[in-house]
Amino acid sequence: MDIEHQKTDAPAEKLSFLKSAAFNLPNRITLSRLLLAVVFFAFLSHRYFNVALVIFFVAVFTDWLDGYLARKWDLSTDLGRIVDPFVDKVIICGAFIIFLHIAKDVIAPWMVIIIVAREFFVSSIRGFSESKGVKFGSNIWGKTKMVIQSVTICAMLLYYAHFENIIWMQYIVYAFIWITVIVTIVSGIIYVLSAKKTLLAA
Repeated sequence: MDIEHQKTDAPAEKLSFLKSAAFNLPNRITLSRLLLAVVFFAFLSHRYFNVALVIFFVAVFTDWLDGYLARKWDLSTDLGRIVDPFVDKVIICGAFIIFLHIAKDVIAPWMVIIIVAREFFVSSIRGFSESKGVKFGSNIWGKTKMVIQSVTICAMLLYYAHFENIIWMQYIVYAFIWITVIVTIVSGIIYVLSAKKTLLAA
């Protein structure tokens, strides 16, 4: 009887998981962006810049969409608050790391190191704060940083797809990269200051 009861409950448990708050539509969209990231990296690595640009636009759109739906339908979850910035970091850091091999003429390794190191550092602070029961969501500086990084990646993709031999476009890309590095540093410092009480209380 117990075995039969367990067999009967298994599909129900699976259905319950699929309908759980943690597996809601915004979180599914967020997780699907990981697959988009893999496809984006593949096309970028093989220098299919136009295709990579389209995929990146779709990824950016899903990033906006999952947040919009979570707010509209009140479906924000702890999982979404943690996974969403993680997926964003995978796409952004992965793109800049790949550009190290493609865009040696416009981006320096130390710039990419700063971008990646900042993401790891803030993620560590987020994980520590969450472990202490302190919510560590994105603030306006984090969102601004994400927008600027995304615009910079789009500018670099357009540059290598269509404007590589145009000097003024190269200067524009330079400017975007420098702005990205500066905002990345500033946003990181602001996150540290915002978590100062939690960090000092440890």
